[in-house]
Amino acid sequence: MPPLVDGLHLNQYVAPELLVEFRNYKDDFMAVLPGAPAGAITADGLRMNKLINNVNFLINNADPFTATAMDGKKGIIEWDKLDTSPTKVTDAEIRSVAFDKRSEVRVKHAQAWKIGVRDYVLRKLAPPAHVASAMPVIRTTGADDGFGRKRMTYDDFLNFYAEIELLNLPDNMSLNFIFNPQHVTDLRKDKANTNYHREGFVIDPSTGKLKRYLKWNLWENNSAPIYLANGSLKAAGASAISTDRTASTFFTAENTVHHVNEVKVLYKPETIDTTSADPTSEFRLQSYALCNKKQDYGFGALVSGIV
Repeated sequence: MPPLVDGLHLNQYVAPELLVEFRNYKDDFMAVLPGAPAGAITADGLRMNKLINNVNFLINNADPFTATAMDGKKGIIEWDKLDTSPTKVTDAEIRSVAFDKRSEVRVKHAQAWKIGVRDYVLRKLAPPAHVASAMPVIRTTGADDGFGRKRMTYDDFLNFYAEIELLNLPDNMSLNFIFNPQHVTDLRKDKANTNYHREGFVIDPSTGKLKRYLKWNLWENNSAPIYLANGSLKAAGASAISTDRTASTFFTAENTVHHVNEVKVLYKPETIDTTSADPTSEFRLQSYALCNKKQDYGFGALVSGIV
């Protein structure tokens, strides 16, 4: 196709549709995240209580029993403020282009919001670093993919599965694993266990998507958390370096909470702009949200190894 250049055609004799942006809007895994109880939401965030189980089980005890108190702990998940950056549109643009630019700007903001919230949630689900017997972060061990990344093998996936099993998570229906695209490809290339792949994985025959593996619900997303060479979660927006590696992530839905307050549409119409030669309107979205682990237990990441 011809190269795209800056600007917009200003007459009516142009193709009626805008060119499609090929972006990853997929956020289906978020459907399994439980919402926050309305009564527990405060101006400071979501308030939570936990009882610490100190009950002992005794066999053939001959001594007098002494009752002990069961202590509690409390915590709060604080709000995060979510915004899209404002977009301005001049009255001259509205008069000249062959489509409703204000309407399309609103659509673009809604799309950016969906992507932003999806990536925000993915980072909140990922462990900040390896925590033994609570939040395992494990590296893949396969062959070099030709770019300095160790592929994920079926054994890597099975070992990670075993690590999560040791956490004794009670609700099998809430166990979820989100594959990044590199790891899906790696499993397809790991042909040594092809037969077990068929037996262990449930694949939707109409779409080819991974749906389940034994107790786990499986999801796929092209967006993924990134880990540094030292095994820590990379800060959002930090510049990419050659030793960064993406992760596939595990989360237990029952230990997660997600809530978005009403999204506000902030709009300043050009009718109140009395000083500009071309009156300008501005538009953005804003809300408060919370998404986090209720406690640091029952999450994990399978990160590509570094050659």
